[in-house]
Amino acid sequence: MKIRQRLALRFMIVSALVTGAILTFIYFFTRGFVHADFIDRLTQQSSLEVLHYATPQVRDVMPSGTFNLVNPSTSIFSPEGKLLHRQGEYIVPKTWINFLKDNNLFNAERGVYTTVGRKHVVNNELYLVFVSDKDLPGERELDFLLNAIIAGWIISLILSYLTGLYFSGNALQPVKRVVEDVNHITQDNLSYRLKMSKDNSSIDEIDELILTFNALLTRIERAFITQRRFVQNASHELKTPLTAIMAEVELALTRNRSQEEYQRTLEVVLQETDRLAHTTQELLTLARLEERASHTELDTIDITDVLERTLAAFSLHHPEREVVHDILKGPIYIQGNAQLLQTALLNILDNAHKYSSDEISVSLARPGKEVIITVQDYGIGIPAMELMRVRSPLFRGSNASTIPGAGLGLSLVDRIVTVNQGKFEIASQEGRGTRCTVRLPINQ
Repeated sequence: MKIRQRLALRFMIVSALVTGAILTFIYFFTRGFVHADFIDRLTQQSSLEVLHYATPQVRDVMPSGTFNLVNPSTSIFSPEGKLLHRQGEYIVPKTWINFLKDNNLFNAERGVYTTVGRKHVVNNELYLVFVSDKDLPGERELDFLLNAIIAGWIISLILSYLTGLYFSGNALQPVKRVVEDVNHITQDNLSYRLKMSKDNSSIDEIDELILTFNALLTRIERAFITQRRFVQNASHELKTPLTAIMAEVELALTRNRSQEEYQRTLEVVLQETDRLAHTTQELLTLARLEERASHTELDTIDITDVLERTLAAFSLHHPEREVVHDILKGPIYIQGNAQLLQTALLNILDNAHKYSSDEISVSLARPGKEVIITVQDYGIGIPAMELMRVRSPLFRGSNASTIPGAGLGLSLVDRIVTVNQGKFEIASQEGRGTRCTVRLPINQ
């Protein structure tokens, strides 16, 4: 069942309950009024009957059919219970007579008859008067009212359902339009955006849904573009070393080579294989960070110890490069992942080694509630127009095309620092070097 039909059905049910309660109240209120009016007319008839009996001349002035009764039965008794006058076929039980002796009023329902008993004093004589009759006009009116109420209630159900369908259809018309717009969106048409309502002065819930959905489309489009660019660049970076390896091997197999030539070929293959393995490892690490960033385990670690171990590992691989460091003594504890932070710092140092030939400066400071690690090189730097793009995966500066690399280092550093609740900053001048700064909050 569609929403429109469900809304119309619920509207009909609510309308049926409310209308039914009102009509039921009207029916029973009217029924009580009709019965009270009939009791009142029987009481008046009893007064008239006792006057006719005790004072016959009143009959000419006030006829007996004055109170719109169909066929009343009248019984008049003395105070002792002796029958003085009876008109009609209805016989009053003796128990009713005894009850009226001790009380002033008597009302009773037996079968289709309603009986009232009253005490009347005429010419200083006390009479017990009973009048009984069928309220046929009142019953016909109540039957007609009941049939009209049932018919009106059923008609109101049908009208309320049709009205609910109409108004719910109007209310859901914007949703239908949104659905039609969404059906125009495909993987090749992610730039399409849902249209707002014509009245831009007021924003309703549907417009808020459209704004939220358009924002979602923008994020999805960016993700698709990034993924497409990432796959293209990754395939290019992985294809380059594979092509070099295949070329060297095919060249070596064209004819017999000397031992020196085979050794050179193996060295090239080893170098390209190492480059391929390094690029693949960085791609996998970046993918894992993107997928499980919120689930990365952070422990209490000494960032001073992590930096010292990183510098030791860097010096082991690059003993020829001088590293000038200014590191605070003593432990500084932060919440982080030691392995990931060491990977990030090694990437920064490797970039400094790769893009410069002078010494590298490393410092660790603790101003306030954060620790700042700075790595400064004096190499080729980054062009100012490209400084904002170097964090993108597989992007490389235009002045670094001749230097081996995959363009994953800084993007990996940026992601690792973000996962460790820190900030990564890059400042550079082309031809004068680059300064990378890592800011991490201290564990209080």
